[in-house]
Amino acid sequence: MRVKTLAAAAVVLAGTAMLAVPAANAAGPPTPSPGTHLMMDAASAPSPTTMKTWQQKSPYSAIGVYIPVSASVDDRYDKAQTNLTSSWVSAVRGGGWQVLPIYVGRQAPNKCTTRSFHYVSNNATTAAQQGRDAAADAAASAKALGLSAGAPIVYDMEAYNSGCSTALRAFYAAWTTKLHELGRMSGIYGSRASTITDVASLPAHGQVSPDVVWVATASGQAQTASLPPLANGTWSGKRLNQFNLGVTRTYGGASINIDESAVDDFVWDTTAPTVTMPTIAPATGNAKVSVDWTGADTGGSGVAHYQVRTKDAGFGKSLGKWSKAKTVSASVRHTKLSGGEQYCLQVRATDRAGNTSGWSRTVCTTRYADDRRLSASKGWHKAHNAAAYGRTTMVAKHKRLTLSTGKVHARSIGVLLHGTGTVNVLIGHHKVGTVSGSGLQWLHLTKAHHGVIRLKTVSKHKVAIDGLALAQV
Repeated sequence: MRVKTLAAAAVVLAGTAMLAVPAANAAGPPTPSPGTHLMMDAASAPSPTTMKTWQQKSPYSAIGVYIPVSASVDDRYDKAQTNLTSSWVSAVRGGGWQVLPIYVGRQAPNKCTTRSFHYVSNNATTAAQQGRDAAADAAASAKALGLSAGAPIVYDMEAYNSGCSTALRAFYAAWTTKLHELGRMSGIYGSRASTITDVASLPAHGQVSPDVVWVATASGQAQTASLPPLANGTWSGKRLNQFNLGVTRTYGGASINIDESAVDDFVWDTTAPTVTMPTIAPATGNAKVSVDWTGADTGGSGVAHYQVRTKDAGFGKSLGKWSKAKTVSASVRHTKLSGGEQYCLQVRATDRAGNTSGWSRTVCTTRYADDRRLSASKGWHKAHNAAAYGRTTMVAKHKRLTLSTGKVHARSIGVLLHGTGTVNVLIGHHKVGTVSGSGLQWLHLTKAHHGVIRLKTVSKHKVAIDGLALAQV
């Protein structure tokens, strides 16, 4: 941030050194290191015409903007924002640039700065509440401008002297915690010698860290790999380096005095979340079925909601088309199935930045059709058994006894049986397989079939058929 008093003196404070503001530079910024891109920020959002020109002519692909701040804590001073509206944001994003919201509220406690600001309290408890208040104000401001959660909201904390670290760490941690509660990513900007030193120490104090860190270095190097006091490997992919301060660039005849930063590509959440679906039993005797899945968002903004689509079919019927997608917040789906019903489910996730995953793999299950659903030839005996599915089984002790369905669609046939006998499975009069043993025995066919399914005993050994499960996938 370049406050009015410092801009007039043509110097900026970065770390503990006073750096001369560079003059107009026609050569342009250095090429950013791999994995980063260039961002510019100016005291005020440029006009739509200038922005359009720069988006066409300049090497930048992002802009930092100073968003509205509650009047009671506003320390933006010279950052008049006559152009910054939701339509401006929409146009800039539509032109291919990312937009980074910057919030300039309370600054370091009075005892640690010689400049006139609205101050953070030097009491840690009070400072934490001020951090939460700032986050709520910033989130509301960003939302009003249409700034998506794909960009972190960065707190601009200017350089300060020693003696206030405890209070400021509490402020930073509370800022991040509250933004996370509101579904936003957080960032903190500042000098290496004060702000970033305290931010870098947050993990060691067991405090919540921001998602991204923006370091003012004025180094002239468009890289983010080495940014002391950030230890190597920390905030990997989530760094910004403000390497030039107060340079005037001209593109397409439009000149702006700007600061320049190298920004890690992954600072922005442009990555769709993922959904991991569980393996579920292909058939069940339960009327109530629950499918729970896991969503993850490596982009950083977090999963906002899921969409679920289903298809189901009664016993032996065609599954048909997917249902209309339904939006849900929970990562579980509860369903009640009738006897013989097959049920399939897919899920996709959307993160708070608006990125949406593809549909997950399909998971399906089928509730058994009870043995009483089958037509029995002479020779079968209905046995009552409290432990059986539906409390009954069909029992046979002779060859060539048949249980049959009506005409059905099926690609997989599961027979729930007990005993030592063997059963041939026929579709129409064509044998497709043999099952024996206890429990659910599956036959998986190479393609779906339509016709009457017949279960035919092969020997005189006792066989008990408890139910039938039909699947089309």
